[in-house]
Amino acid sequence: MTKTTILAAATVLLLASFAGQASAAGAVGTAASRLADADCNVPSYRNSWQDDEVQGAVKLAVLVDAEGNVQESKVISSSGHVSLDKASQRASATCKFKAAAKDSSAAPVWAQVQYNWVLN
Repeated sequence: MTKTTILAAATVLLLASFAGQASAAGAVGTAASRLADADCNVPSYRNSWQDDEVQGAVKLAVLVDAEGNVQESKVISSSGHVSLDKASQRASATCKFKAAAKDSSAAPVWAQVQYNWVLN
């Protein structure tokens, strides 16, 4: 019998634009530090996918609000399987990032989350 392993890793990609270079360096550093560690649920892998040996990597862009919650997600690199892409999007909605500092007026920022669907 084959064992299924699903790996989820969050990596940072900031897509927000900033007005000044001096403030941008601090803003990017602050956003990067709060997006560096995400707690994401592992998506369910259906038995029917295992029978078909469905595998692939899905890269998502997720919009993270000041509280660290995912507000929106978009597939930026598909696994080639709509079912894996959709399961990854559902799982990414549960990701929790570190909240911005209480005294900041942090704007939502984009980060990347990648799900690797691998049969072992």
